[in-house]
Amino acid sequence: MTDTLPGCPSTGRVTAGETAADPEAFVRAREDGAQVLELVVRGARCAGCLGKIERGVGALPGVETARLNLTTGKLSVAWTPGATSSRRIVETVTDLGYAAAPFDPTEAKAGEDREGRRLAIALGVAAFGAMNTMMFTVPVWSGVGMGEGVRGFMYWASAIVATPCALWAGMPFFESAWRSLRKGRANMDVPISIGVLLTLAISFSETFLRGKDAYFDAAVSLLFLLLIGRYLDHRLRATARSAARDLLALQARTAAVLQADGSELSVPVRDVVVDDRLAVAPGDRIPVDAVVEEGASDLDLALVTGETAPARAGAGDRLPAGALNLTGRLVLR
Repeated sequence: MTDTLPGCPSTGRVTAGETAADPEAFVRAREDGAQVLELVVRGARCAGCLGKIERGVGALPGVETARLNLTTGKLSVAWTPGATSSRRIVETVTDLGYAAAPFDPTEAKAGEDREGRRLAIALGVAAFGAMNTMMFTVPVWSGVGMGEGVRGFMYWASAIVATPCALWAGMPFFESAWRSLRKGRANMDVPISIGVLLTLAISFSETFLRGKDAYFDAAVSLLFLLLIGRYLDHRLRATARSAARDLLALQARTAAVLQADGSELSVPVRDVVVDDRLAVAPGDRIPVDAVVEEGASDLDLALVTGETAPARAGAGDRLPAGALNLTGRLVLR
């Protein structure tokens, strides 16, 4: 079985900004020595896409883990230094028919907004085309004894409305299908694109030959229905991503590590190690799971447990990361 999976549309558009960024600049070293790269992948929409990307990247030499989050579009890859390179990882994802770039939350949000606007415009164009094409085709369906000349006029009017609308509204599908076929693969958008284009071609043939049936309305109506689903899918994913970003924004980004002389050194949370002593002032969040060594305070655990009532914590209590310190200074280990 090949990696060609039905139902895996790769609709991300590779922009200049996405190809220009050097992925090597975004590689970071993990405590165990492994190198880690986070990418934003555009166009992965289903479990089939997820499996294809994770298997493709995971098959590279030295790759330890490759995990893709479909909701955020973030692909996290860890590998043994020297075994492969960040550029090869990006090329592998691109060769699978998806757009990939170093993960930047700001750029990722801008990309989501651009995709949403594009789908909304395509949906509007398809709706306009479907409604106005029906205006010409419904009389043909119901017209008893309609003359050949009138029928031909109706079909040509349908063609004038439906063709530009179908070609414009279908661009998300056509681009995805073309990108996939260029890589020697096929996705769900390939049969959709073939179906729409063949329907238009057959309809033009029937109209030229003065046939009884043409299907311009079917082509644009199919795109309209498909775009409804794709736009709703985009909106649901955008809502989920927004909720995830809101939660991440509540996480502590830095921790105040107590030095031997009693001073505090602010370090990124990922650099905190076991047995570090941390100072947490009122109004700050607990950066990592830790045990209270000194002090007592009320804590807001709503983010962790959902409980809205403040909880009292003192020496010896184990505190979860994400809890909000409300009233007193704490020293944790």
